[in-house]
Amino acid sequence: MSKIRILVFVILAVAAVFAQDKPKPERYTATAIGTGGRVGGKTVLFNVYITRFTTDDEVQQLATLLKEKGQDALVSAMEKLDCGRISPVATTGNTIAVARKRIVDGVTMITVVTARQMSFAELTSMSRTKQYPFGFVHLQLKPDQKDGGTGQVMAAAKIRFDKKKGNYEIESYGNQYIKVVNVRPDK
Repeated sequence: MSKIRILVFVILAVAAVFAQDKPKPERYTATAIGTGGRVGGKTVLFNVYITRFTTDDEVQQLATLLKEKGQDALVSAMEKLDCGRISPVATTGNTIAVARKRIVDGVTMITVVTARQMSFAELTSMSRTKQYPFGFVHLQLKPDQKDGGTGQVMAAAKIRFDKKKGNYEIESYGNQYIKVVNVRPDK
């Protein structure tokens, strides 16, 4: 065997080993339906593309950052994270900062958190929405669900640590209950 063939073989073998270690991205499609407030009656198809899931250590680091330095520090840190993308169909959407997946009693639960993109108009106005810099999506898929999974969305939310109660709180902006239906994994 020539040296070039051996070198090519070694490179391909190493590439195959590294490819096995990298988790496969997961993709989901779903429909968000506004059920109240300004989003009532609106329907949006969206895609979730997860390239990796956030580790327990990473979540703990973010929780500690929020507890010690507040929401603005958490936003700055999350803007640097990339676990994939969530986007309404035909848009670029938002980068996913945190993606978690658990399976409980056969039900797959996926939670996604973004540092949401705000328009220039929103950032320069006196709008209260600036105080709600996060987006949340929670999806549930049951193995026997023929009509797809379900979930909910908070398009604008804030997170804080209540020192008196000793717990984390998530608050949605206004009356924006958005339910998710027809969640399906892309295969």
